[in-house]
Amino acid sequence: MFSELHDFLEEGDVNVNSLKASINVHLQSLLEKFHQYFPTENVENYDWIRQPFTSCSSNDLSSELEDALLELSSDRTIQTSFALKTLDEFWLSVAQEYPGLSKAAMDILTPFGSTYLCEKTFSSLTYIKNNVGSAPWRRISESPYAAFLQELTCYVH
Repeated sequence: MFSELHDFLEEGDVNVNSLKASINVHLQSLLEKFHQYFPTENVENYDWIRQPFTSCSSNDLSSELEDALLELSSDRTIQTSFALKTLDEFWLSVAQEYPGLSKAAMDILTPFGSTYLCEKTFSSLTYIKNNVGSAPWRRISESPYAAFLQELTCYVH
């Protein structure tokens, strides 16, 4: 099943116990990240976000927001638009009429996506820095324009 691992262990001078410890640390880190992205909160508390027209109460909502949710759930025009939009589009579209509900819903919906985008951007920048940014053609001292730049700087002073 793990033929490459077997070959690696056979070929190299590897301490199996340190490898196991390293794998264990990595798996623990993954578990922590998993719990960070998907907390073990009671998911039913957020049914009002996924199904605002069938779920009219939540333990997490204030009485003002519950009243707004009841009002929203009785609006047939908004209910029609709910079927045509994604959750985030829907909650953004009702932000004018129900700003408190919209903000509460978006606070729950956006963390995962925004965290993912930040990490993806960071990974892309790291790749560029390591692979593209260090390329010889990026270094001015190794380019044919180095002499030209020295000549230009003479005129600046």
